[in-house]
Amino acid sequence: GSLAKPAAPPRRPREATGLGRRLRGPVVPTFFLIALAAFACGGSCLRLRAMSLTVDALKAEPYSQAHLFENASAEEAASLTAQLNEIDSKLAGGGLKGYLQRARTLMKDAQQGKNPFAGLKPVIPQGQRLFGDCGPGTETYAEFERLGMEQISKCAFCLVAGGLGERLGYPGIKIGIMAEVTTGVTFFELYAKFILAFQEYARKSTGDSSLLLPLAIMTSGDTHSKTVELLEANAYFGLDRSQVTLMKQELVPALSDIDAHIASKDGKVELKPHGHGDVHALLHQNGLPKKWAEEGREWLLLFQDTNPLPF
Repeated sequence: GSLAKPAAPPRRPREATGLGRRLRGPVVPTFFLIALAAFACGGSCLRLRAMSLTVDALKAEPYSQAHLFENASAEEAASLTAQLNEIDSKLAGGGLKGYLQRARTLMKDAQQGKNPFAGLKPVIPQGQRLFGDCGPGTETYAEFERLGMEQISKCAFCLVAGGLGERLGYPGIKIGIMAEVTTGVTFFELYAKFILAFQEYARKSTGDSSLLLPLAIMTSGDTHSKTVELLEANAYFGLDRSQVTLMKQELVPALSDIDAHIASKDGKVELKPHGHGDVHALLHQNGLPKKWAEEGREWLLLFQDTNPLPF
């Protein structure tokens, strides 16, 4: 797959050599893990349109949500319809219809014990050993790092940052947690420092003093406003605002049974988070893979909110 063709169906990954994967051309090992961002979201991008789903349409197949309107007042029915139309306009992969159809298939397969990997044989790809006599400080490791540094100017970064720090005993967003106590630097500040250092190296190696390394950040309803607040309060930690793209992950309808009946309460659709896998669809919806490919980007580093190890 290539970032230049974001709508193409995903292909089975090639065997990787080392820690890196290139978006086109031969595989070249680098010093951090990268992943492809081109993702086909069912042939559907973000669709902003007027309300198109009526009560009758939602009651009928393939939606089959008549239960939502049983004993509902005219006002409640109108509210539910408006909410489902808004959800439909934001869901990738065929909108609400695609979401419900996939859910029914997956839940019925799970109920019947179907194994999606049946018939497939796991194969361990040939890679590189970057520890021991090939670890840090060795000529082998240094050569891989050199190869990686040659590609820095062609890199883009994507941070998955939709989680709160409650589980870790922190009241705010995870990227605002102190990464280490010596300096008090937060996780996001640490990431920004690395990206800025890479950027400075790339500017010198290419002779382009205006070069920027793009960063996409996936937020959620829980973290979006707090992420904006953290960035604004700290002048984006030295990053140029133009190189940062915020992508808010939308909530999806909660389902009450295997037939994908949407759950509701007090005349409103109940919503739930949809998981980190949304990052691929959000990149596609925002046109970033295509944009980055046109800019000559060949590599994408996807990393989690509290995981500095990829750097």
